Amino acid sequence: MLSFRFARRALIVAASAALLAVGPVARAERVAVTILQTTDLHGHLLPWDYQRAQPADDGLARVASRVAAIRKETPNVLLLDAGDTIQGTPIEFLHAKNPSKGADPMAEAMSAMRYDAMSVGNHEFNFGLAVLRKAQKESSFPWLSANTRNVSDGSAAFPEYLVKTVGGIRIGILGLTTPNIPNWEPSRNRPGLRWEDPVDAAARLVPILRGKEKCDFVVVLIHSGPEVDLKTGQPDGTEDENRVVALSKVPGIDLLLTGHTHRRIPLTRINGVAMIQPGRWGDVLARVDVTFETAGDKATAVDVSAALLPSDASVATDAAIAAIAAPHDAAARIYMDTVVATAEEDFPGARARLEDTALLDFVNDTMLGATGADLAMTSLLPGRFEGFRKGPIKVRNVYTLYPYENQLVEIEVDGATLKACLEHAAEFYGSATWEDGRLVLKPKEGMIPYNFDVVQGASYRIDPTAPVGSRVKELAYKGRPVQPSDRFTLAVNAYRAQGSGGYKALKGAKVVKEFPDEIRELLIERLKKLGTVRPVTDHNWVVAPDAAWAPEAPRRSPVP
Repeated sequence: MLSFRFARRALIVAASAALLAVGPVARAERVAVTILQTTDLHGHLLPWDYQRAQPADDGLARVASRVAAIRKETPNVLLLDAGDTIQGTPIEFLHAKNPSKGADPMAEAMSAMRYDAMSVGNHEFNFGLAVLRKAQKESSFPWLSANTRNVSDGSAAFPEYLVKTVGGIRIGILGLTTPNIPNWEPSRNRPGLRWEDPVDAAARLVPILRGKEKCDFVVVLIHSGPEVDLKTGQPDGTEDENRVVALSKVPGIDLLLTGHTHRRIPLTRINGVAMIQPGRWGDVLARVDVTFETAGDKATAVDVSAALLPSDASVATDAAIAAIAAPHDAAARIYMDTVVATAEEDFPGARARLEDTALLDFVNDTMLGATGADLAMTSLLPGRFEGFRKGPIKVRNVYTLYPYENQLVEIEVDGATLKACLEHAAEFYGSATWEDGRLVLKPKEGMIPYNFDVVQGASYRIDPTAPVGSRVKELAYKGRPVQPSDRFTLAVNAYRAQGSGGYKALKGAKVVKEFPDEIRELLIERLKKLGTVRPVTDHNWVVAPDAAWAPEAPRRSPVP
């Protein structure tokens, strides 16, 4: 018995010595990291709608208040943005037109908020590379875009990624941009640049982040959205610009922070990868909380949760951001309230997709006057717009009619291309039925209303009851039927000239001349010059089904 006890005691001592020799057993610890994201801020610094001159539940100043509160409650925070920041409000427009007056307002405000990184959006290029590079230089954080490359040597035009150590966790942030920019922006706004497919860029760089950079967690910060219906999983036809679902198949990605589509998408799993998108204009802030389990030098994400935090009236306006915005806001309000003309009567817009209107005739006539082209083509850009009312027309009214910084281009098209464009526009009518003697039209599901363009300078009729592709009738130029081989010059915005919005027939069209002026500015200048305007419509196009006279009944001979 004594020998047994002695042996047992010796075994315990030996085991304890062995444990002391290898050191204490590592215990897993938990670390929480909070990742905050905005996207598509589009120059919205304050909770104010400049077009409607009323408060709005959005803006970076409210986001800043939320960010400050979250930083107080947790030490491990990353703040990121997915692009389209320096365009979209009169604040940014006025700065772009006079950039020597100081730092870019968004760059200054986001730097004050201590953003960690931003991916480059397509609208960053709207005012040209000089304005873009200026704002980039004035930002205290990197602008990332791994798939934007220099044509000359294939090198990266922006930093590709950023590695940050937060709470001891190495986090890799890969920046990517929608590759469809060449189909939206004229070449002068993007000289010497090309865009790689984001999926190829990720496949090339994610292994580097995982390997060489030893990242524990890889975030893709991309100005692009999902290219499928998230409910059905079916492609939605936007794969040229949206690449998030394809990206989710690249091994090694842990989180997709997305943008571009202006949607509020709560935390969603795509092919097992977490994805989120926080709307637009700072209307919500995405908060993603990641819990890591660490053991030694290894960290593993064991839980991911998220929320979309709204910028409603319950959120205070951050004083520091409001102070940065104040002088720009004052100038923008004065600018938007400037009266540029007087309308003698209403210029209604409600029926602009059903009949020719003085409103769109005014836009097209302005483009024709600036270019001297044979034809002009435009659309009613807002989804719903009541038009100009009788009385003073202010700059804000023109902004509502034409909200985008689209530049003017004159291109050359043939008769076949012209008809193809009009046929695409005519697809807008999804159904046409007769109800109580009236033709009732319903728009095609999924077709964006501003992709219904109308042409000035030619006459035509649309038969919405005819098959798609055969709806445009009696297309004529100066009274003569248009032949497929006829040649015309066409005034159109730069976005459409690249074939965007389904107008693929225009892709590759010969550019006759590019104009530096935004179409909205041309409208403002014309209104100022005229002073007083009255609505005039030439009714060069109509919506009317094919019709024919019924054959007359044979006359009976008189009975003798």
